[in-house]
Amino acid sequence: MAYARLPLESGPPLQRDSAFSYACAGCGYCCHDMGIRIGPYEILRLARARGLSTTAFIARYTEAGGTMLRNEADGACPFLIGRACAVHDDRPVVCRLYPLGRMVEAGGIETFATVVPHPGSEGRRGQDGTVADFLLRQGVEPFLAIGERYRVLYRRMLDLLVRAEPDEAGRLADRRVTLDALAAGEAVSAWLDIDATVAAFCGSTSQPLPEDLAGLIDLHRAALTEWLDGMDAAV
Repeated sequence: MAYARLPLESGPPLQRDSAFSYACAGCGYCCHDMGIRIGPYEILRLARARGLSTTAFIARYTEAGGTMLRNEADGACPFLIGRACAVHDDRPVVCRLYPLGRMVEAGGIETFATVVPHPGSEGRRGQDGTVADFLLRQGVEPFLAIGERYRVLYRRMLDLLVRAEPDEAGRLADRRVTLDALAAGEAVSAWLDIDATVAAFCGSTSQPLPEDLAGLIDLHRAALTEWLDGMDAAV
């Protein structure tokens, strides 16, 4: 759900047990001129790293309806300070995966591929470990696990989109569908703005507003489920 648009290198797909290693040189080149897509969990992590609500973060740091980080005028990531990442502990999953791309087929089959190196990148690739070793060091798994929890809701959203607009069925494979395709503005906000959505949900259900990230994610998914149930009944 959250991917940088980088071309993949040709070659056989990699598995988790495939030989792979990568040594980052801290050059910062891969933090320029990138289209970094982010999802609700990544927005929440980044917002807290900046001491912001998700509402304020989306307004200040994103574009494309909140689905992509907005680069600076020189093409740099807004969180790049010199050659260092100011939000490294909370960086998006595509930053953690670089220089790998991850693909998941409809049946759940997972593969990886190396991406074409960013021009000027000083990072060094090798075969001193495995893809699984690299993923572990980069702290990817929590992001993938929560992404899978959202994927179920995302799939429901796509199904509702096709039911509401049958012509969309032929376009799902080759375009990223965001929730504004279902309900402009309102849906994108519900999908990405966790703080606002959970606050409204707690207000309507008289539940206490959680302070921890896990509690916010649980109630956000509950709010989205309720919203999708309502959409399902209306379509």
